[in-house]
Amino acid sequence: MKCAMLLVVAVACGVSAVPQQAPPNLEDISRIPNGEMYALECLLTSGLRIDSLKALQTGDIAVNGDQVKCLVKCFFEKAGFMDSEGKLQQEVIVRQLGQMMGQDQVQKLVENCNVQGVDACDTAYKATECYFKNKAGLF
Repeated sequence: MKCAMLLVVAVACGVSAVPQQAPPNLEDISRIPNGEMYALECLLTSGLRIDSLKALQTGDIAVNGDQVKCLVKCFFEKAGFMDSEGKLQQEVIVRQLGQMMGQDQVQKLVENCNVQGVDACDTAYKATECYFKNKAGLF
């Protein structure tokens, strides 16, 4: 179960799953206040099976796409990364992710990934995709 929570939190927080980088570890993830609890709550309410979380690592959301996107949204809302209207909360993201990497790097990442999707679930997922794509270039 910890593995599933790690995957959810890692993706939701923009911790890269790009193969050339080291995988996220629980120590980093646990720096987000209540992150593990939020990830578990969101997994349980999403109706997704643990094995469907591979879509978060691979970006292949053809199956359960909306559920996966809304799982990320759920985490974003609980962590304060997104408000109830679906707007990304850049200051909160910078403050919390800044604990895992430099504030300047996180600020640049957040500015580059200020995206808007068709709904709140899509916005959360697109922001996460953007974090994946841009994080590697920041280090």
